[in-house]
Amino acid sequence: MDNKEKDKDKDISIKKVFFKICELFLLLLIIYRACSIKLEKIETKKNYKYFFCFSSIGKLENNYVKELVDYYKNIGVDKFILGDNNDKDSERLSDVLQKEIEEGLVDILDFTGRRKHQTDFFKDSYEMYKDKCRWISFFDFDEFLELKEGNTVQSYFTEEKFKNCDVILINWLVYSDNNLVRYDSRPVTERFTRALYKSGKNIFVKSIIKGNIRYNPWDTDQTSHRPNHHLRTCLYNGQRAKTFNDVLKPPRIDDIYLKHYITKTVEEYILKKYKRGYTSMFIDENHWVDNFFAINKVTKEKVEYIEKSLNMTFPKYHKVFESKKKKLKF
Repeated sequence: MDNKEKDKDKDISIKKVFFKICELFLLLLIIYRACSIKLEKIETKKNYKYFFCFSSIGKLENNYVKELVDYYKNIGVDKFILGDNNDKDSERLSDVLQKEIEEGLVDILDFTGRRKHQTDFFKDSYEMYKDKCRWISFFDFDEFLELKEGNTVQSYFTEEKFKNCDVILINWLVYSDNNLVRYDSRPVTERFTRALYKSGKNIFVKSIIKGNIRYNPWDTDQTSHRPNHHLRTCLYNGQRAKTFNDVLKPPRIDDIYLKHYITKTVEEYILKKYKRGYTSMFIDENHWVDNFFAINKVTKEKVEYIEKSLNMTFPKYHKVFESKKKKLKF
C-alpha cells in the first residue's frame, strides 16, 4: 500500500472518530435535556414544609419586629428567617420574639457585630431554607407587602401567571413621615398613612425567589433590585423582565406592592442612618439629610431636631421654612 492510500485511510479513520464523537455528544445532550425536564417536573411536585418564608436582617428593630411578624402572619406567611445584626452588647430580636421562636414560627440567625452583611445573610438563609420553602421573600423590616383585599400569599402566588417564574419583583410604594417628628409606640402602619404615589423611588423593586433553585441566586448581589439573567424573572403581573429597562416603568399600584416606610420620623431616620452606622452609604451628613427632605416636608421643628441631634447646622433648610413664613405674611 502506497503512502497516498495510507493517508486516505487515515483521513477516513479520523472522520469516523469525529462523527462518533458528534453522535456521542448529541446522545449526551438528549439525555441531559430529558433528565432536566424530569427534574423540573419533580421540582414542581416537591412537597415543601412551608409555602412562603420571609427573610430579612435587621439592627435595632425591636420596636418594630413584633408588628412585622404579626402583619405577615395575617397574610399567610408561615415561616420567618430573621438575621440579628445587633451589636454584641445591644438588644436581641429574641427579647421580643421568644413566644414565636418557641412555636417554630421564627428562626433567628446570629449575625451580631457584623458589617457589610446583607448579601451574606441572604445567601445563607436561601441555602438553609431553599428545600423547605416554596417561595422566599427578601424584604427589609420597613417593607410591608400589600395584597388586594381578600388575598393571602397562598392564594396570590399560586396564580397561573407565576407558574414559570423563578423570581418575582415587587415595586415599592413610598410613604412619608406624616409630619411626625418623634417615635411613638403606635404601629408603623397606623402612624404613616400618606403614600407618595408620584415618587420616583416607586420604580425600585424587591424580590421573592422560588425555593429549590439549583444554584444560589445570591451569588450576585443584584438579585434583590434587578432582573437576574440566569433565572426566569417576572414582574408583579407575571410578565417576564429580562433587563432593568423592563422594571423602569411606572408601577401599577393595585393588586400588590410593598409599602415602604422609607424614613419614618426624623428621630427614627437619624437612628437608622446615623446611630446604626449606615452613614457610609452616603457621602456625608448633608447628603442623607437631603435624602430625608426629598421625601418629607421641610419644617422648622424637624430641622431643629436634626441640628440638635447631630450638633450641626443646615442653613439651606432654614431658608426654606423662612421663605414659607414670608409668603404666609402676604
